[in-house]
Amino acid sequence: MKILYEDKNIVAVNKEAGLLTYAPVGKKVKEKTLLNLVWPHLEFAEKGERSGVVHRLDRETSGVIVFAKNEEYKRLLQEAFKARKVEKRYLTLVSGKLEPKEGKIEIPLGRAPKDRLKVVPKASGKPSVTLYRVIRYFPENKVSLVEVVLKTGRMHQIRVHFAAIGHPVVGDVLYGRRDKALSRQFLHAVKLAFTEPKMGKKLSFEAELPEDLKTFLKALS
Repeated sequence: MKILYEDKNIVAVNKEAGLLTYAPVGKKVKEKTLLNLVWPHLEFAEKGERSGVVHRLDRETSGVIVFAKNEEYKRLLQEAFKARKVEKRYLTLVSGKLEPKEGKIEIPLGRAPKDRLKVVPKASGKPSVTLYRVIRYFPENKVSLVEVVLKTGRMHQIRVHFAAIGHPVVGDVLYGRRDKALSRQFLHAVKLAFTEPKMGKKLSFEAELPEDLKTFLKALS
């Protein structure tokens, strides 16, 4: 765990891939979670299943994530996320030539009826909006490097949205297919920015691509 920023109210870290943000509610896991590692930096009287958690990243997604250090800021940050006042920017690699080069995916999402661990496009689901911009297309490999901005924060949103339009995230075994040269999905939370709830100061945290994704990307060049 690499700490990107810390003050008396929040701590922002660069999450490694393969690490759960926190244990599923009501379930015990033997492995360490990111919350376990962050816990010594928090100021909650008692450790709970979601103490300090205001958002999450999937196990195989790396990058910037922020935790509240006390109950007041947990509430304030949760309100900021709910009001869509937080900039959430990602880098991903998707299958195929994504066109147009800039666009918006607006597909409501909900839990799969027979598999609660999956999310599917659903007319009765929650509104979900993903903005994207293609940075580069690799014609020999038929993949597109894409910058993504989330306007909503649904579970598996980026992965399901791109799969729904026929361009699944490279290496995503749940909504696409495994890539032999990559041990996980190519998805990284590169930036998180918001206005500090009380002081009004603009805070912005960034995490560069980790080595495994850099290496995979370099092999495509």
